[in-house]
Amino acid sequence: MVVTIRACGSCFSIEVYPYMGFETGRQYQCKTCGVISPLVVEFDTEEAHRAFMEASG
Repeated sequence: MVVTIRACGSCFSIEVYPYMGFETGRQYQCKTCGVISPLVVEFDTEEAHRAFMEASG
C-alpha cells in the first residue's frame, strides 16, 4: 500500500481534508489556514515534507 502525504498548496500544512466529502468535486480544505482548493502538494514521505519545509524556511 502506497501512502501519499498531501499538503495545502497555500501554507503547506499536512492537515488537509476532503471538502464536503468530495460531494462538490475533488476539493480539499486546510484545517490550518482554511483555504479550499482542488490543488494540493503531494509528498512520498513525511521526511520529504519535512525536508521541503526546512528548505523553504
